[in-house]
Amino acid sequence: MQKFNVICELVVVTYDMGPGLSPFVAQVIKLIREDEKVTNMLTPMGTILEGEWKDVIALVERIFTRFAPECERLGITLRVDYRRSKTGRIKGKVQAVEEKLA
Repeated sequence: MQKFNVICELVVVTYDMGPGLSPFVAQVIKLIREDEKVTNMLTPMGTILEGEWKDVIALVERIFTRFAPECERLGITLRVDYRRSKTGRIKGKVQAVEEKLA
């Protein structure tokens, strides 16, 4: 079976908590970091994920099923970049730009 490595930007928010989302985001990040198959990088505006398509989608499913029952409103945005010939891009993409800036 062919593997499809993807890099994604994931944003998960609830509108039930008011303006401060960090307690909710911390719960989401804890769940993400428990997944040993998907690499992650926290950013100020979301989380970058890298891994096999099926593993990333399974993680998003776990996040949804964990938080949807307790949230009146849950927003999930997933932006996906698939490149057949590359893996390990979570750090490589940033490094390539930094090298050009030097």
